[in-house]
Amino acid sequence: MKLLYIFLTLIAAVMGGYLIINDFNFDNTSFSNYLINALFIILLSCLLLAGIIYTIAAKRRKSNREIMTIRQYYQYRSAR
Repeated sequence: MKLLYIFLTLIAAVMGGYLIINDFNFDNTSFSNYLINALFIILLSCLLLAGIIYTIAAKRRKSNREIMTIRQYYQYRSAR
């Protein structure tokens, strides 16, 4: 249900932005161009955000690889 509210808010924001930019005049051709541009910008923003989140998650995962647990430390110590 929360996802539905997010989509409805996004649609209302896109429509409201178009109407404010064009002084509340609706034209099919200009709305189509505006919609294509707006959705392209939203798509690129989402891809950029997903890339940043993936990079941060990969970096966190990689930093924990060098830390030994207590059991691993004692096995390493007893092997020497």
